[in-house]
Amino acid sequence: MGAFRLTRYRGSVVRRFSLLLVASAILPMAAVGVVYDRYARSLLEEFTGERIRGQLAATASRVGSFIEARTFQLETIATYPAPPTTVPGAALASLVRIEADAADLYGILFFSDGGALVRAIGGQAAAGPPYWSEFDFDLATLPRRVVGETSVIGPVPPRDGQSGWFLLQQRLHGGGAVALQVRLASVTELMGTTSVAEVVRPILRTPAGDFDARGLPTTARGEVVAGPEVLPGWRPCLVVDPEELLRPFQAARVALLLASIFAAGAIAWVLVTMAGKLKLRVDLLAHGAEVVAAGDFSHRVPLEGDDEIGLLATTFNRMASRLGRLIDRTVRMKRLAALGEFSTGVAHEVRNPLATLKTTVQALARLEEDRERSALLASMLQEIDRMGRAMEDILVFGRPQAPEQREVVLGEVLPAMLGLTAPEAAERGVSLAAEGDLDAVAVVDRDHLSQILLNLIQNALHASSAGSRIVIRVSADETQVVVEVSDTGRGIAPAELAHVFEPFFTTKPGGTGLGLPISRQLAELNGGGLVLESTPGQGTTARVTLRPKGRSNVEYTDHR
Repeated sequence: MGAFRLTRYRGSVVRRFSLLLVASAILPMAAVGVVYDRYARSLLEEFTGERIRGQLAATASRVGSFIEARTFQLETIATYPAPPTTVPGAALASLVRIEADAADLYGILFFSDGGALVRAIGGQAAAGPPYWSEFDFDLATLPRRVVGETSVIGPVPPRDGQSGWFLLQQRLHGGGAVALQVRLASVTELMGTTSVAEVVRPILRTPAGDFDARGLPTTARGEVVAGPEVLPGWRPCLVVDPEELLRPFQAARVALLLASIFAAGAIAWVLVTMAGKLKLRVDLLAHGAEVVAAGDFSHRVPLEGDDEIGLLATTFNRMASRLGRLIDRTVRMKRLAALGEFSTGVAHEVRNPLATLKTTVQALARLEEDRERSALLASMLQEIDRMGRAMEDILVFGRPQAPEQREVVLGEVLPAMLGLTAPEAAERGVSLAAEGDLDAVAVVDRDHLSQILLNLIQNALHASSAGSRIVIRVSADETQVVVEVSDTGRGIAPAELAHVFEPFFTTKPGGTGLGLPISRQLAELNGGGLVLESTPGQGTTARVTLRPKGRSNVEYTDHR
């Protein structure tokens, strides 16, 4: 990096940008407390506000619906037409077996008027007494509540490996009573499960004590929020444990603080590292600007990555390349303009004496009878004509005609050019061919295009030997129309190829050295260009680029 001056870090945009990003990375630490307080308040409001009361109301509704369904089931059995005794007949027994075979029931029990158990019909979940053992079934010590014609007996907590249960009992018209032995867990499961890391726990409060969601006895620790009563003495409740409520908040606060500190440190390190790399890449761009400003348009900034800096480096390199070509072209055009102005003046000064000289020689030739002197005068006329053509080339080069651009179909111009050069090609034993997209349309001055093609075909003919082939190939796309004139002649040496577009440079005996400069000048006047590629011993390709139909006239880019 010592090859160029580094930017001052103290006042650099990179420094200010880095400090701003580091500060923005540290801000989350200050926001942790605010986030924590809002989080805690929102949870407290959720647990103690309208939502918890709504949850209790919904739970009470589910439990009440369950009790109503079981009460209706009990009434169906109790009101069966005229049961004669507490021992059901065949029809009632079938009904009882169907009703007992429910997931929420252990079975259906029949009692005498004195309260003694007479018969027990078990369902799928039946286990233990009074189904699989003696009828040792004492209800005298159990809590009893009456709701209308239904008695709620129990509940009985789980014990001795038996699940908890309670009875819904109604009197029979023929004497005695019938009862549904209901799973206690079927009611407590309707309470829902523990929520938010055991901060809020549902319980069922009954005359026999409190039960959790699994139907097991439990002790409420914390604030108890009671819901509506679903049976006399039966209420769904929610227990809010303050200690458990605060514990996740405190853990979350510590975790957030640690995470913020770690994140801030990591972000700061990443940003400082990125800022350092960004500064180096900006310094490379600054150094490149200084080198280009000093006149070295061949300098290129190294491309690193495909981000914004990489895009800027790519654009900078493209700008340097175009700027170099523009300056070279400007210098060349100024030089050619000066040369053209000088050549035009010389051509004007020479054309008039040549015209007079030609008229005099023609007069002498008509009067001359001596054959030798007549042949000498004819030779002078040929040289005068050659000099006249050279003067015409100089005038065209120094003062080209402004183009009258219009849409030209290449297939309409090429046949005429091939026809003009066909006699010379036949004389030299060279074949001519046109191929490619001959329907392509270019926006160009038709006369200019004809002159360009004629010059290029004649150059190719002069460089070709007998048996060679010259191909004019046309291709087109949305950006340009390309006409290539390729020969298989002797080619051009690299040292000569660098000067072929310089005025008056020629390797052809008797040539003026203006054919290629004029062709290139006319191509550029029409918004296109002309380049030459050649390999000694293999041939030469002249590539003319023209504007396609529908594309606006833009500045020509030299692709040398």
